[in-house]
Amino acid sequence: MDWKIERIRDRCTTCSQPFGHEQRVVSAIALDAEEHAVRRDLCSECAKTLERTIVWWETRFQLLATKKKKVDFDRLLRVFEAWQKTPPKDGEALLYLITLLLVRKRFLKLVDLVNEDGKEYLRLRRPGPTEQWYLAPAPLLTPADLPPLRARLEELIDGTFEDQELPTAGDALSASGS
Repeated sequence: MDWKIERIRDRCTTCSQPFGHEQRVVSAIALDAEEHAVRRDLCSECAKTLERTIVWWETRFQLLATKKKKVDFDRLLRVFEAWQKTPPKDGEALLYLITLLLVRKRFLKLVDLVNEDGKEYLRLRRPGPTEQWYLAPAPLLTPADLPPLRARLEELIDGTFEDQELPTAGDALSASGS
């Protein structure tokens, strides 16, 4: 007897109506003519005609979450290094978020929090044989700042950031050399 049971489908086996997110679904296992276990997923209406002599259970249909974005951390590091040399206007908060991502993924190491000219900065070190040091702004962000920052960061990660705003590889090399 074959007991390989398929995953839940996205629509009713009987009426082909698509399931909505969190919709109640009745799943049933029955044996087909060849004695293979077959799964049937039914909407509430079609489940009313289900014979109770087979194995069945109720569940809620969950839409699959969208896939996580793949982040190109090398690209973010190039942006970070280029913006160290010539920071973009009004880009301090975005640079701070990029810095936090790079610290979290260990591309940079947070050494200290310093105060210069009344502003806070993160003192960072890039691990490796050359041990490059950086200062990155650490602005105070409010919850209202986060949605537009998140949108700009997603544009940068997706590759839809304005081309003139992105540093070239040469910019990154000259910034890391200083």
